[in-house]
Amino acid sequence: MHPELANLAHLQDIEQQSSALAARRGEYSRRITARETAYNQAKLELEENKRALLQEVAGRKRMELDTGELREKMARYRAQLEAVQSEGQATALQHQITFCKQEIDRIEDLEFASLMKTESLETQQRTIHESLANLAQALEDEKAAAQLEQERDDAQQARLKSESKTLRSEIDPKLLAEYDRISAAHRPAVAQVERQRCSVCQMMVRPQQWNEIRAGALHFCESCGRFLYFNPPVDLSEAIHLPAPAKKPSRVASSPAKSPASRAGQDSPAQED
Repeated sequence: MHPELANLAHLQDIEQQSSALAARRGEYSRRITARETAYNQAKLELEENKRALLQEVAGRKRMELDTGELREKMARYRAQLEAVQSEGQATALQHQITFCKQEIDRIEDLEFASLMKTESLETQQRTIHESLANLAQALEDEKAAAQLEQERDDAQQARLKSESKTLRSEIDPKLLAEYDRISAAHRPAVAQVERQRCSVCQMMVRPQQWNEIRAGALHFCESCGRFLYFNPPVDLSEAIHLPAPAKKPSRVASSPAKSPASRAGQDSPAQED
């Protein structure tokens, strides 16, 4: 590979790592924000729960006042009922007493329903308090983890910037300017040629150009304008020692089958002259 191309490819790798670290910084912030959102949502639920509980308590106080007034009316009507002179007055007072009793029963039913709802809200409040404690701990843990990871990334980012600065000083200024121009337009600026194709735009490279690139010449892709380089595959055949192939067992030569006549000649006794 051309030495300048090797430096440009290395520079591109360094800058891609630096960009990934910068993007990860935003990921840390998003994770903390998500934790804070969940915590604040739980706090809102707790506030709504408290308001609902206060409303139920205030509602029952009004119900108690209403039932108290109705019982006082019933007592007055009963007292008046003892002193009435006509049947019509007695009927009217009895109707009022019945109405007050029905209202008291209705309000007591509402009061019982309010007590049941209050019990449910109190259970929900205990659950929210537990959730808030867990979310608060998770938020603190997330902040601590993000701080440690950010410090690690900052140290790595500083190392990459120093390495990039050193490497840029070693590259030909004209090639570096062209590299920066291509990078600003569309990344990456350096592309590998694989199977006679630009690995980015997938356009074929002309045979003559392909041979020159493999020989280490500096060329640009005629389609996307990127620097092109060829990275030959590493031959590991000498480093890998494969076991010798097992020898096949030799077959024992089988004697030829004897004909029936020959077998008969062997089996029969010799004839005398």
